[in-house]
Amino acid sequence: MIRLAKRRVEARAPGTFNLSLAYLIVLASHLVVTGLFAVGLAGAAGLGLGGFEKEPAMSAMDLYYFSLINITTLGLGDIYPTGHLRALAGIESLTGFLLISCTAQFVFQTMSKQEK
Repeated sequence: MIRLAKRRVEARAPGTFNLSLAYLIVLASHLVVTGLFAVGLAGAAGLGLGGFEKEPAMSAMDLYYFSLINITTLGLGDIYPTGHLRALAGIESLTGFLLISCTAQFVFQTMSKQEK
């Protein structure tokens, strides 16, 4: 029984808490970027650069939902932009793809360092 307890302590990586905190910060930053794009889409729609095909009118949660689906490049298609907002949605998708790629590289590198 004492051996099992020692193994549990040894199996813990020294920076596990710091790594978990880093992952949470990365996740939070992705959600903040999503919110910024949602605000940008709302502002652009308010300026008359385009709109959204959805009935009834878009609420703040609908904008955030669209932005979250778009930044993850999932693209469900239940809400879609019209007019010049299509270009902004494309930029958001590209930004999301780059953010997810960089995050995947960060996770891979930190996990590789822990294995050594």
